[in-house]
Amino acid sequence: MPKYRKALKHYFDFLWAMTEKEIKVRYKRAVFGFLWIILNPLLQMLIIGIVFSYFIKIENYFLFLFGGLLLWQFFSLSLQKATPSFVYERSLIQKAKFRKEVIPASIILSNYFNLLISIAMLILFLLLTEQLNDIRIWLLIPALIWILMFTIGLSLLTSSLNVRYRDVAFFVQTALILLFYATPILYSLDLVPQQVLLLYYLNPLSSIFVLSQIAITGKGQVAPSLLVSNMLISISLITLGLVVYRKNHRHFVDWL
Repeated sequence: MPKYRKALKHYFDFLWAMTEKEIKVRYKRAVFGFLWIILNPLLQMLIIGIVFSYFIKIENYFLFLFGGLLLWQFFSLSLQKATPSFVYERSLIQKAKFRKEVIPASIILSNYFNLLISIAMLILFLLLTEQLNDIRIWLLIPALIWILMFTIGLSLLTSSLNVRYRDVAFFVQTALILLFYATPILYSLDLVPQQVLLLYYLNPLSSIFVLSQIAITGKGQVAPSLLVSNMLISISLITLGLVVYRKNHRHFVDWL
């Protein structure tokens, strides 16, 4: 086996081992185990839906809300846990030589595994209740790939900066609260006033959630200008995350 192929196999074996560890540790000694993957967003949907359904008139609002909460749970949990991950794994980083990006990547991939299970269960529900739109459901694929790539890139940026500036983890926690309401999760974009619509063009998550809403509910559309704007900002942030990580990862041991 050529040297580069052996190194690549070792890298992915290590990444899989770290991801598997994350999955097992999360549900160790949990009575309901993997049921929490679906129970958490389901309970959120019921509580939020009961309140907001009086103010927001969207057809199949609970279904609309549930799909958004699944994606948000993946994104927010991944970013919150991945941001301080280099600091929490300082002993491993100081003792062994390996590709350090595996640490936040394994956290994100374990959450992504949970997301895919949740999405599969949701699609099964849509199929059994005859609410599945055969054409539009395929929009979930670009939405899921997009949110994975964006979460990895953004997490590399925040986790790398957090090694040197520990305030970053606290900033992320606060920013996520604001971002939740600045992302079309509880409401659709057509309910947003024209005066603040620019905010959604600057929020890369906007197109991801709109695409998933169209796929799940079978209704709505996304403006091409919104897609282009969100895509360019996503690519910029992903690139920035890779650049910042590559520039700083050699100094992690010293900063930790």
